Amino acid sequence: MAAIRSDQIKLALSKRHTDDLFLTEVKTGRTWDNKELLKFDALAMKRSWANPCLTGYEVKVSRSDFIKDQKWPGYMAYCNKFSFVCPKGLIQKDELPEEVGLIYYYPDTGAMRAERSAKHRFIDIPAEMYVYLLMSRIEPDRHPFFSSRREMFEAYLEEKKTCKSLGRLVGSKLVDEVNEIRKQYDDQQWEIKRMKDQSELLQKVRIILEEHGIRLSSWNDWESELRQLLKGGINPQMVMALNRITDNAEVLKKMLEPKEDIRS
Repeated sequence: MAAIRSDQIKLALSKRHTDDLFLTEVKTGRTWDNKELLKFDALAMKRSWANPCLTGYEVKVSRSDFIKDQKWPGYMAYCNKFSFVCPKGLIQKDELPEEVGLIYYYPDTGAMRAERSAKHRFIDIPAEMYVYLLMSRIEPDRHPFFSSRREMFEAYLEEKKTCKSLGRLVGSKLVDEVNEIRKQYDDQQWEIKRMKDQSELLQKVRIILEEHGIRLSSWNDWESELRQLLKGGINPQMVMALNRITDNAEVLKKMLEPKEDIRS
């Protein structure tokens, strides 16, 4: 199974916030003189003047990355809600504080399900966060869902490799199906030719039988006639004709015999 990438999870997260402002790789302030700089993997802001809730996300795709991460508690000062997002089962609820949410990503379907909802906290969001959100919207070289150009190109190459492998698999199956169709076609053509040859042979046999006085028909006893012919006997029709002549001769003979005088 292919490794799950963080950009895949960020893309799925974006679909949960279609009505909100959603950004990836959101820094908590300026970079050049901020030693405590943090960077959300993703951040969503509710479109509301009365309650512009900020929801921060930390995406984890490996267990070791989660265990080694010691900086994530710092995110809590910059958002009203905070959740970890990971492939199903990578992180357990009891490994996180109660106010931190946990969302599972299902790679087979691309679906997401909240294992535990993040609690809303009423805090004052630093002004630098809103400034950065505005600046992020106008950055010309932003790469949504990727933390760097390198990550984007790595994902591109992985997708290309996957597509190539899939193409080979599909292509192989198509070749097998085409070959099977060709075989079926050749078998049908052979059967058609065999039936045609048999039909021509039957026609020749029919002609020869008719030359010997036997007509193939469903209403005569041509099978018996053919058997007698094959045994070398007299033509059955000739036998029948002779029998009829003999019968007629007997009748004629009786008719010619003198009749006794009834009066005598």
